[in-house]
Amino acid sequence: MTCAYSEVYLEDAMRTLGEAVDFALCDQGLNPTELTAILSNALEMKQFERGIPRVVCGMSGDELAREIIVHAGLKPVEFREAYPFDRSPQYWAGWVLAYAQWTCGLGFSDLFEVAPLDWIIGSYHPLHEASEDTFAQVVIDKWNKAQAGKKGLKAARKAAGLTQKQLAAQSGVKLRAIQLYEQNQLDLRRASVSSALALAKTLHCSIEDLVWQPVALEYDS
Repeated sequence: MTCAYSEVYLEDAMRTLGEAVDFALCDQGLNPTELTAILSNALEMKQFERGIPRVVCGMSGDELAREIIVHAGLKPVEFREAYPFDRSPQYWAGWVLAYAQWTCGLGFSDLFEVAPLDWIIGSYHPLHEASEDTFAQVVIDKWNKAQAGKKGLKAARKAAGLTQKQLAAQSGVKLRAIQLYEQNQLDLRRASVSSALALAKTLHCSIEDLVWQPVALEYDS
């Protein structure tokens, strides 16, 4: 998995999103569920994912939050004059959320499926004392677990109500190959195009759904 954008912007991005989440929850008075829904659909968050400088480091967190709030059809409150020395759990939620998104490259809307803001804030104790990598790994583990039952050959086969034998008979792909694909002993991404297409056609899904692989975080070696 490739990081979402250059590490040069990362610390500024984390600070900006931390301030934005803190402002929206503590000053604007939104609750975590409301803010999760707003951020999931905000154009600015799509730009944030790509590391657009104007969004990740070209404005303060207050400014980013106010812009998002306006585009959501709400009236923003005034800027605060200064942030307290001790960062709030709300600030930490935005900080680690930005880091997790940068590290794994998933979209914020994807991450919010398994880690909405109320869950992140509720994880402040004890995860705020751990590294950002630890938090990111927890979120990605949750994401992979949630996706494992939805994607991949086995999930698609079960959704279609077919046994391995039935899938082999209907697709023309050998039973042993199907067994090995489902056990991850053979990589379906290396299968012949004809076999992958036959499986996808039989299961009424895309090849991309069949070759899904768990997200893995990248760490410096």
